[in-house]
Amino acid sequence: MAHLFARVTKSALSQLLPRRCLSISTGAVNGISRAVAENQKMREDLALSYRALAYYNLHEGIDNHLSVRAPARNGRGEVMLIIAHGIHWKMLTASSLIGVDFESGEVVEGERPVEYFAKHIHLSIHNAKVHEGVKCVMHTHQPYTTALACCHMKLKNCSQNGMRFHNKIGYDHSYGGVATDDEGKRIADSFIGKNICFMGNHGVVACGKRICDAFDDLYILERACMFQVLAMSTGAKPVEVPDEIAEQIANYEDEDMLREAHFEAMRPIIERMEPDYRS
Repeated sequence: MAHLFARVTKSALSQLLPRRCLSISTGAVNGISRAVAENQKMREDLALSYRALAYYNLHEGIDNHLSVRAPARNGRGEVMLIIAHGIHWKMLTASSLIGVDFESGEVVEGERPVEYFAKHIHLSIHNAKVHEGVKCVMHTHQPYTTALACCHMKLKNCSQNGMRFHNKIGYDHSYGGVATDDEGKRIADSFIGKNICFMGNHGVVACGKRICDAFDDLYILERACMFQVLAMSTGAKPVEVPDEIAEQIANYEDEDMLREAHFEAMRPIIERMEPDYRS
């Protein structure tokens, strides 16, 4: 796909820029073409995430949201790519994602509106964690994770999957109802320096420097919570390992490679079943 954008012309750019900007240098054209290519790549990967999490049944139809920080298509600054209000996750495509301005909160790429709650939660988290290098924010109500959040329970070091998140989870037990700027900021503040937030009586947020990081964390986290809920359902007390053992799992050096491998393994599955996600 990237090669399609390598030959962007001034004529093509007239669709993106005001008339007064058409007398631009070759360097500016190349800069915008790179922004367009990167924006499209991020759109396709985020669309893949929506479809893949729907494949795993970790979605709620048109609710919940995944977002990523991407270069604006016009080459000026960055936008938050996110699903438009009213689109089902299984129908989400790269072109149907909208771009939201980080400062104004207005939609600057696309025509459909951004969902009110999504804007407040995601913009607050992106803005609070940009200094940590966070690019992607994913919020779901996935069943087993949300079940623990509804009980204000913490994830235990009783399964290998759970140990992966040792000291990486923040907990927000101050659910405030309808999400506003204050709600979003409180959620963001509850997991500074961590990449997962259990939202009490609500759901979960995962953040990552890459889309594949947040995607894989959500999937593995749901499995860990499932194991914990099933273990507790036996009536026995889950047995936790010592912190030093959990730290070994949490700091496993090949984790980044495994996250990317999982995400890329989902690509041919979704492309075979639903190739329109790239459109």
